[in-house]
Order: sequence, then C-alpha cells, then structure tokens
Amino acid sequence: MITVERLLRLKNYPLDEALAEIKGIQALSKDEYHHWQERKKWELVKFHFQNNPLYRKLIGNFLPNSWNELPIVRKKDFQTNPEILLSKGLKNSELHFGSTSGSSGIPMVFARDKFSHSITWALILDRYKKVGISSTDLQARFYGIPLQKPAYYKERIKDFLMNRYRFVIFDISDYSLDRFIDKFRKTPFRYLYGYTNSQLTFARHLQTKGLTLKEICPSVSCSIVTSEQCTEEDQAFLEKVFQVPIYNEYGASEVAFLAMSDQMGIKRLSNETLFSEVIDENDHPVKDGQTGRLIFTNLFNIAMPFIRYEVGDFGAIEKDPLMVQDKLINLQGRLNDKVFLPSGKVAAGFSLYYVSKHLMGTLGYIHEYQVHQLSLSKFLFYIVMDRELDDFSKKTIQEAFDTYLEKGLEVEIRKVDFIDREKSGKLKHFISHLKQDGK
Repeated sequence: MITVERLLRLKNYPLDEALAEIKGIQALSKDEYHHWQERKKWELVKFHFQNNPLYRKLIGNFLPNSWNELPIVRKKDFQTNPEILLSKGLKNSELHFGSTSGSSGIPMVFARDKFSHSITWALILDRYKKVGISSTDLQARFYGIPLQKPAYYKERIKDFLMNRYRFVIFDISDYSLDRFIDKFRKTPFRYLYGYTNSQLTFARHLQTKGLTLKEICPSVSCSIVTSEQCTEEDQAFLEKVFQVPIYNEYGASEVAFLAMSDQMGIKRLSNETLFSEVIDENDHPVKDGQTGRLIFTNLFNIAMPFIRYEVGDFGAIEKDPLMVQDKLINLQGRLNDKVFLPSGKVAAGFSLYYVSKHLMGTLGYIHEYQVHQLSLSKFLFYIVMDRELDDFSKKTIQEAFDTYLEKGLEVEIRKVDFIDREKSGKLKHFISHLKQDGK
C-alpha cells in the first residue's frame, strides 16, 4: 500500500509545506483571514496579469482597480491555443497536469503548480481527518472505470496500491449487487466513496433484502458522496440504510476541492485555498444567502488563471461570523441543464429533483429516472420501478410535471430495467436535446 502523502513526497511535491500553510491559515481570526485573503487574491491577479498570456488577453492592457470589474473566466476561455494557457517561466517539471471528465460536454486539460496541487491535497486530508478518515483506511469506491484493457488494469493496480476496492457501477443488476453484498460481508472496509446515485442504488438493493450496511460490514464508519447531486432526502435515505453518517463532497477537478460537509452536516467551503462568490445573471454580486451562479478563485494556482472561474452550478453562500470556512447552501444543478417551456418560462434542470421528490412521496417505489426533453412541449421520462406502470403511476408523473414545470406538457413514460450511465459512470437525470437557446 502507498498513501497519498507518500506518493506526493516521492514525486517531490511540497506536501509538508502545504500542510503547514493550511494550519497557519486555519489559526487566523476571521479579521486576519479577510486581510490575508484580500492580499492573496490581488497578488494572484497581478501575477497572472504580468505572466499569463491568456489572462492578459482576457483583461486587456489595464488592470482594473475593482475586483468586480475583473472578467468572469469560463471553461470555453481555456479552449484556445495551448501556448498561451500556461504562465511564463514555469517548467513542465514544476507542474501537475490533469483533465476533466467532460461530463458537462467540454473536456479540458488543466495545470496546477506543484505547491497548488499539494495544498489541495493537504486540505482534503484535513477535511477527511475531521470526519475520522485517514489515507490508510480501506475504501469501498463506487466509481466508473475505463473499459479499455490497458487503462482498466492501470486503474485496478492504482486501486490496489492506494488501499481501495472499486465497485464498478456500470452493471447494477441484482446479480451484481448481490456480489457487492458478498464483498462487504468479507472485507473490513472503513468507508465508502463515490457517486451519489450508485450508492443510492446499492442502498435500495440492501433495503429490498431487509439489510443495513452496518449489519453486513460493521467496520464501515461513514460514506462520502461526490460528483452528483445529493438531496436532503437522498442523504436521509442513505443514512437510514447504511446506518453511518453521510458526508457530501463538492469539487471541480480543474479548480480545486470546493467544499465538504462537516460532522454537523454543514457544507464548509474550502476558504483556505479559495475565494468564493455568487453572482446574478448580470454578473453582479448577490446578497449573503441569495442563490446565484457560483464562481471560484484558486488562490494558489500560478500555472493557469482560475480567477473568478464559473464552475457551472447554482448555489448560495452564508458567511460564518467566526470560522474561516463559510457555509455553502442551496447547491443546485448545472447551469447548462435548462428546461425551456412553451410559455417562455426557463427552469433549471434541478427542478426535476422536485419532480422525483414528489413521485417518491406519492408512489414510493421508484429506483431511478431520467428525463429527455425532445422539444419545447415533449418529454421522454425513463423510470426504473418495482411495480407495473399503471394508470395511477402515469397520472402521478403527469401531475408532477404540471406542478413543478407547467401544465400542458406531453410526457411519454417508459418503464425500463436499467438506465445507461455516461462513460464516467455518472447518472445524468436531465438531458436536453434542444439547442442552447432552447430551440
């Protein structure tokens, strides 16, 4: 077994320096922290203005005096000539390279300097430690995996070395889920980590068997859900069936580790490494606690200018008067998941979570669903459920669309045994087949 800490040190990443930096920031009072953050973010802006060709291009010839006058940076801004992406003076040996999955439709390659990458991991280790997890603990990983042989075996070897076992979630038939149960019975896993919907599917299977996770695997102490939306109802269900605390992780691989819920269930922002903002449709800051578009600044990355970077999610921030870490509340779905309706109304794709919540409360036997918008007025609703699709179920689904979207929509309902995942293994609940402008 090789821990994350050891791997980073073997590759000459300055992890110890990063760990010390995290402790120093956390020791600051709230006022001291605000002074530090203000200085840090402007140092970063000035560095990229002077050294990064892309950021200089985005800003122009003169650096604004006001933070809110700085441009909002988006993923598409990085889809350009690679020669202008990286800051001058940095060698490849000083950088960490990665890529996004492309689940939002636009995959991208990104870079962080080694200290920036190290401090991201230092913060992850800190947050995990606070909920009782260490890097030596055996992880049950609910994730996708490349199916091409070389990449497949590379991931399996990596899992073995990193002390984790991967439950591949492309096949979630009853037979496969029964094998999951057998593996948990025989293996002293410490915690689960992975996609929300994959863990929900496993939890529902345990429930049909009259089992709890703690019963079949007493060593499990908690689970971390990530990458997909986890509603309060989802979390309550997982905690009921797993009989362990559920912690919600939120991140964007190109930016950083953005937030994670603590032992009180509060989702704490990664203020040690980020400056977080919420803006409206006109790019203006919103009031404390008001929902809007989330943008983040990685305070340490000097390789690429993730400054006022729009991740594509809605949410709100509630300032904490004492703690360095503010609260992330009302986190919602992707900005590009918009539902365009015949009346001219535009709803967030997150609205469909309320549809599913209504259906679960009324029908109670839905396992999974996926909605495709085929035209302004026509929707295709795939549903995995235990019972037959009778007239009552169809009427209930239509009423849910009438209530949470608008009346008069044509909803074609298809009962299926399984809903295909994306290549990453994620289950996307809403897929629009309309153009970006809703036509």
